[in-house]
Amino acid sequence: MIYQKARKKSVFLASPCFTDLQLDRVFNNILLDDVPHMEAACPQETRPALRPEDSEDCYRLCWQLLEKGAHIASFRRLVGRIIARGGTDDPDERLDFKYVRAKFKHIRFACANLDERHRYPWSVNLATSLMGHMQDAFKNHQKTKTVLWGSLLWLVLLPPFYKIVQYQLSEFRPATKTSLLEYFRKQNGKIRAALNRQKVTGHQFHDIRKIISRRIAFNDTLRVIHPAEWNDQMSLYLATINGLMGDMHDVLVEKKIKGEQDYDKDTFPLPDNILTRLATLLTLGENGF
Repeated sequence: MIYQKARKKSVFLASPCFTDLQLDRVFNNILLDDVPHMEAACPQETRPALRPEDSEDCYRLCWQLLEKGAHIASFRRLVGRIIARGGTDDPDERLDFKYVRAKFKHIRFACANLDERHRYPWSVNLATSLMGHMQDAFKNHQKTKTVLWGSLLWLVLLPPFYKIVQYQLSEFRPATKTSLLEYFRKQNGKIRAALNRQKVTGHQFHDIRKIISRRIAFNDTLRVIHPAEWNDQMSLYLATINGLMGDMHDVLVEKKIKGEQDYDKDTFPLPDNILTRLATLLTLGENGF
């Protein structure tokens, strides 16, 4: 579907300002969102109710994390240095790149979760995707791809294009509580359909993981806005699923590269440690609330 221009609304993203502590908390949550906690159980008690203003408050937090935590000119210079060398093994450069990409991924997830259109703005998706391609390339010492993807990313980070990114992020249209729950219901339906098929392709597996990644991004933001034990427990549970699926997806990609498995055609059953956790997640209801 074509990304439609949002109706003008008085949504102020720069204020009220979140504290540095709140920004640090949400970023720390992001960094731990794929760390398995095998002992983590899915919370079964009643979840704290969503509030009408949660979409706007959560998006504002994500927006301020990017605006205050990612210096685009400095990041563009980092991209340029990596391009010039055809890669990087410097741990500090890799970490700096990872951190900026994490903040872009988080705001992209926020657009899908919290905007009533529930989709990625094309410019934000382009920038974030290029970061992922470049990172994969230099992590795997692929000089040609590092230069290719990095050059495209460097252009995207120039002021003329990046202003489009900023504009589309500012054109936020907050989802209503009803819209948010309906979006989660549809996403859960896709997980349920995959489980009912009993076997999935690598591509279908990745689609399920993206749903989990978006859900934990929402929960990790919400638990900064509204601290609650339920939200903390759910983040640990989702992080476990996300981490297990991430490890398995790495294996699937490796098999694809080696020609051992067709990523888009060959099917396989979900491992029990992932299957049971996804099934338990769906017991919370159609939308997870």
